[in-house]
Amino acid sequence: MSLPYGPIMRGLRVSWCYDRVEEGLTALENPFQAMVFAQGSRVIGRERLDPRVATLSQGPTALLHVSSITLSNARGYGGPEVIYCNGNDAITHTGTGTEEVSLTGTHSGNNRYVLEITESGTVGTDGSYELRKMPWTGSDWGTEVPVSSGSIPTTGIIDVENGTAFKFLTQGSEVVAGDTYSWETEAYRVTNQQIRDATVLITAYIYAQTEEEVIGSGGYLDQLMLLFHRKKLAAELYDGHCEEVTEEMNGMSVTPEIEGEQTTYRITVSLRYSGKVFMAEVSPLVTRFEHDEPEITWP
Repeated sequence: MSLPYGPIMRGLRVSWCYDRVEEGLTALENPFQAMVFAQGSRVIGRERLDPRVATLSQGPTALLHVSSITLSNARGYGGPEVIYCNGNDAITHTGTGTEEVSLTGTHSGNNRYVLEITESGTVGTDGSYELRKMPWTGSDWGTEVPVSSGSIPTTGIIDVENGTAFKFLTQGSEVVAGDTYSWETEAYRVTNQQIRDATVLITAYIYAQTEEEVIGSGGYLDQLMLLFHRKKLAAELYDGHCEEVTEEMNGMSVTPEIEGEQTTYRITVSLRYSGKVFMAEVSPLVTRFEHDEPEITWP
């Protein structure tokens, strides 16, 4: 099961802000047009840089730091949202019988189903089955209980009794005793109880080796001005949902740091991300959730 029951946070996350800054830094080029911050490179640290990288790296390194997080109440409310996953793309078949099966309909409940063939036969003519389920308790699977059993209907359609139907797609296909078809279903109601405006300030410290890299024509300062100019992003902050996030550079500075005969240049970049945070409650959807529009009559 992908979602726990209880409170969750959706929307602008600190981890997303980290990812966004790293994504921007991967576009930086040195004077030789080499990408100095490769995707997934350890030379970019979050709050802490691997000391081995800092010692051995001959190129620039970066350290990302969360300067502050500000939350304030926002106007608006999101009604209940229902998340369905009926297992149609994840039916596991064991055995030698037909694999041409599907699930149709909108289910309720969170269960693991097993449909076992108890008597071989031909779809549309004969064959028997037993359908069992194990309910999801919120932390683990419960005790397996029977749902239905008997002869496979001539239509090849078996009611799962949760709003969906299991169907053998091809008339005349063979079912074999001992074969099983198993799948899981999820149905959650997610209620956004509170919406808040969120502002996350990230400070990026970039350590470069040469002055030319930093302040030369087209150097890191020029590139950073282009990469992190103020813009509005359509960010997919959780599966299937995009929210508007504003990205803005608030300031940038360069500080030479001298250690012995070695001079490095520290670029400090202040970035601001603003968006929405949704405090939500996840609860199991035990029965089908249907909404009928009220009939409106005019005098």
